[in-house]
Amino acid sequence: MLPRLVGRDWTLWCAPRAVVRRVVGVMLCWAVLVGVAIAGLRPRWVDVLAFAAFVALGGCAVVVSGRLGADLAVFPAARHDLLATWTVAVAVLLPPLYPTVIGLPLCWLAGRADPVRPPHLRMFHAAALGIAGFCASSVHLLLSPTRGPFTVDGLVGSGSAAAAFLSAVAVYPLVASLPGVGMARAGRGDGLDAWLGGAPPGTDVHRPAGPPSRASRLGREPVPARAVEICSAIVVAVLWAASPFLMLAVTPPVLLLQRSLLHADLLHAARSDAKTRLANAAYWRQVAEREINRAARAGRPLSVLLVDIDHFKRVNDRFGHLIGDVILLAVADTLRAAARPRDLVGRFGGEEFVILLTEVGREHAADIAERIRRQVAATRCRLDGRPPLSVTVSVGVATHHGTAGDLSALIARADTALYRAKADGRNRVHLADPLCTPA
Repeated sequence: MLPRLVGRDWTLWCAPRAVVRRVVGVMLCWAVLVGVAIAGLRPRWVDVLAFAAFVALGGCAVVVSGRLGADLAVFPAARHDLLATWTVAVAVLLPPLYPTVIGLPLCWLAGRADPVRPPHLRMFHAAALGIAGFCASSVHLLLSPTRGPFTVDGLVGSGSAAAAFLSAVAVYPLVASLPGVGMARAGRGDGLDAWLGGAPPGTDVHRPAGPPSRASRLGREPVPARAVEICSAIVVAVLWAASPFLMLAVTPPVLLLQRSLLHADLLHAARSDAKTRLANAAYWRQVAEREINRAARAGRPLSVLLVDIDHFKRVNDRFGHLIGDVILLAVADTLRAAARPRDLVGRFGGEEFVILLTEVGREHAADIAERIRRQVAATRCRLDGRPPLSVTVSVGVATHHGTAGDLSALIARADTALYRAKADGRNRVHLADPLCTPA
C-alpha cells in the first residue's frame, strides 16, 4: 500500500469535503434532468436507432483516443477524447433524454480504454455531459420551428432553424464549463482533479491551482481543441440530417483529428519531469531566459529560489527509493501550492528544485521562500507500521534588478546562498548578497 501524504498545508488533502458536495450536487441535478426527460419522451424507433448509431461511432472514437499516446513517458495527462463531437450532434438531432444519457456508455468505454480513470470520475463526467446535453437539446426544441426527425432543411434550412441550431451548439460548451458543472480539468484549485482521480495534480507543469499564466502554459490547447470539437459536431449533425450513410465518410477524419490533438501531450512530455510533473530543467531555463530578458527591459525585479531537500540520501538509504519518490512528489506539490500562478516551478535534478518568481523583489522573495520552508516541514508521509515521515528544505534566494539579465549568474548566486543555508544548519532560508539596486 502506497504511503499517504497528509499535512495541514497540503492543499490536495484539504479539499475533499467541498468536492464531495459539488459532485453529489451535479449527480442529483443530472438524475432530476433524466427524470424530466423521460417524462416528456415520446419514443420513436428512428430516434432509438440514431442514438444507437451515435453511441457506436462515439464509442469507437473514444476507444481509439484512449489508446493514443499510451507510451508517453509522463504521468497520464487528460487528453481530448472529442466526446462533444457526438454528444452535441445528438443534442440537436434527438429529444432531450438521449443527450442526457449518452455520456454513460461513452464514458464507460473511455474508462475501459484508459484504466487511469476510476468509476467515480466516469460517472461525474457522464453527469456533466448529460446536464450540458439536456440544456442544449431543450434550447433547440424551444427555438426550432421543427420537432424532428430532422432533415437538412429542418435543421439549418431557414433563418430561425439555423439560429436555433447555433444557439443549442453555443449552450453546450457554456454549460459544460460552468464552475459547478464543469468536467474535471487540470488546474482546478479545489482539489477536484486529485479526489476524482482524473487529470493528476500538476498536469500543468507549473502549478495545479489558479488560472494559467503566460509563463505557465505548457502546450495544452483547450480553446482550439474545444472549438474544433464543436465545429466537427456541427458537420456531423448536418451530414447525419442529410443522410446517415455520410457518417461513413466523416468518421475517419474525426479519428485522424484525435491523433493530431496528441501534439499537446507530446509537447507536455517534452517539457515536464516524469517523476515530479514539474517543468524539467531545459524547459525551465528556456522560459526563465525569456522572463529575465523581459524583466531587464521593463526594469522590474526577478528572483530565483533554489530549494534542496535536507538529508535526502538518508531517506533513500533508510526507506528505499520508492518512498524517496513519494517525498519528491510531496515536496513538488507543496512548491506548486506555495508559488503564484505566474511563477515557474521546475526540478533542477536529484532532490533540488528551482522556482522563478517574476516581478518579485528581495524581501517578497524571502517571504515566499520562508513560506515554502514552513509548508514542506508541515507535510507528513504516513508509512505503514512506521511513524509519520517528514522532511525539511534549505532555500537559497537571489534577486536581479538591473538593465542586463544574466540567468546563469543569477542561478549561481542562488546556489551560493543555498550552500550557506546548508552550512548554517539546514532547514533555513539564506539570501544572496544584492548586486544591483533600483535606480
